[in-house]
Amino acid sequence: MLTDTDIPPGGEGKIEVTFDSSHKKGQQEKSITVESNDPQNPRASLNVSALVEIVFGFDEYSLDMGKIRKGQTVSKTATLVVKDPSTIGAIQFTSSSPYISAKVLDTPTAANGRLSVEISGTSDMPVGRISATITGRAGDSSASKATLQIKGAIVGNLDISPEAVKFRVDTSKHDSQSVKQVVSVVGTAEDIRLHLLEIKDADQRLTFHVDTLVVDKQYEISMTPQPEVLSARQNVAGIVTITTDDKEQPVLSITYSIYFVR
Repeated sequence: MLTDTDIPPGGEGKIEVTFDSSHKKGQQEKSITVESNDPQNPRASLNVSALVEIVFGFDEYSLDMGKIRKGQTVSKTATLVVKDPSTIGAIQFTSSSPYISAKVLDTPTAANGRLSVEISGTSDMPVGRISATITGRAGDSSASKATLQIKGAIVGNLDISPEAVKFRVDTSKHDSQSVKQVVSVVGTAEDIRLHLLEIKDADQRLTFHVDTLVVDKQYEISMTPQPEVLSARQNVAGIVTITTDDKEQPVLSITYSIYFVR
């Protein structure tokens, strides 16, 4: 029960709605369901709308740098919205990663309050996934801030694709037992031979079959949920680890999820 007192017949009550506009922009529509002990109308719906305008923030929540070969530098462009032109000259950026940086490309008189920001990665980024946050402020630490999530991957001697798989099981079909996903593991260095030593699902929900497409270079891993997992019809998620003989990338990981639909 949310109300402290009863609302008498013909009386009024107030419902306070809090809307979190973080990472949202433009027209937003939400529906709220209100339940009560009213015997004639026990459930009512409220439609709430709002127009979220970016005053100081990046146009997008995240920026994908893609897959980058080890030792290469990379740059991509993001858009920063700045409604107050007087603050443009004071914009400064910080990064959660020593390998990722940001700078404004436009002149201080950029049109329409939209600035192009160059996001750069250094050549010494370590092999693995990129995960960083760029924070921009127009002034000191008390000023409004804009955040941009940076993602991607640095590829070393091995490349794995995809890095995440989803098993969509249609329970209305009789062939749900044959659902599977295929992952490719490729050696990208010409002078290095690649071998897979072990494939493991710690939760033992999946079975694996490996096909060698190119000896010492390229493999396909077929992943299939165990029959008991399919019969349980419970949405689950986990991680598959692939052990290799590569000194730089001895262990690769793939996230997976299994979900059921009708």
